[in-house]
Amino acid sequence: MNSSKKSRRIGVIINYLSIILMLAIFYVVRLGCLNKAFTALEIIPLIAIIISFRYAFGKTNLWKMTHASLKKLDEREVQVVYKATSISYSLFVIITLVIIYTFIFIGMGNIDALLAAGLLYIAHTLPAAIIAWNEKEV
Repeated sequence: MNSSKKSRRIGVIINYLSIILMLAIFYVVRLGCLNKAFTALEIIPLIAIIISFRYAFGKTNLWKMTHASLKKLDEREVQVVYKATSISYSLFVIITLVIIYTFIFIGMGNIDALLAAGLLYIAHTLPAAIIAWNEKEV
């Protein structure tokens, strides 16, 4: 594995782990396990999300590639984006269903705005993450 692929993978891992950590802090505070002052700790994973997004998706141009008009991509790029989008939305449906049923099972109630925003973020970055993970060169 070349070093750029490895560093892209590390950026994706840090990005998604930071989202999970931010949501975990929010829900642990919401459940009353920690004082509400601990909500301020969410700034740490938020900064990690921003930095890792810039590195994993911005500097590699994966964000632009997955959000560009198909007319602006060459044939190979169209195939790569199509495959990544297909895989990512299949994964996204599974992730979302697991979260919804987990919320129902543990009695957390409705999904709130922060989790919905996290899911929206994942939906938009997952195709680029699939490409970052699988492609040798982008």
